[in-house]
Parts: sequence; structure tokens; C-alpha cells
Amino acid sequence: MNDKLKATLIARYKADIADATYKIKCFNDQEIVIPEHFDITGEVDKLIDVIASAEDKLAVLRLHYGEKKADKAIL
Repeated sequence: MNDKLKATLIARYKADIADATYKIKCFNDQEIVIPEHFDITGEVDKLIDVIASAEDKLAVLRLHYGEKKADKAIL
């Protein structure tokens, strides 16, 4: 895999993590309730799934196309 493609994928996964983390922080800090999203726990669960998926993808990318070892903290 070329370096530009790898860097693009890493940026994409990190952006997904940052976006989901920010949204969870907003739910937590401001205790906002969006009328069409009254199931806050369900929404946060979906965001945690996004984070888990992106972290898994980063670990696989690093394991197979980057660093020699996967980051065990992510796995």
C-alpha cells in the first residue's frame, strides 16, 4: 500500500473517532435532547460502535501495512 493511501485511511479513521467522541461529549456535557433522537443511550451506543470500528480498522491497517505490531491498547 502506498504511503498516501495509508495516510488518507488513517486520517479518515481518526476523523471518525474524533467526530463520534465529540458527539458523545456533547450529549454528556450539555445533556441535550434532540426531539427526533430521544433514545440517547441508543445514539451513544451507535457512536461507540463507530469508534470501535474505526479503532479496529486502524489496528488492522497498522498490523498489515504499517508498524510491525498492532497497538494492543486499541485491540
